[in-house]
Amino acid sequence: MKRKSMVTVGKTKGVASSVHRKPLQHMVQRRLRELKKIVPDAHEGNVNVLLQQTAEYICILELKVAILQRLAAIYGA
Repeated sequence: MKRKSMVTVGKTKGVASSVHRKPLQHMVQRRLRELKKIVPDAHEGNVNVLLQQTAEYICILELKVAILQRLAAIYGA
């Protein structure tokens, strides 16, 4: 009897681990879709290209913030 319960637990555990993967994959796909909406010209299907474009976009935004901060300091705003 103990052997049957161990087999059942093993099967349940295997099913549970595969069930947890699907929501994770769904969440990642959803976040990639959202990222494509935020990053300009990011309509590539390749995830590596999307992440590279995102990194470049972040650098551009940081540069713009630095420029605006210096302009504000110069003009006393």
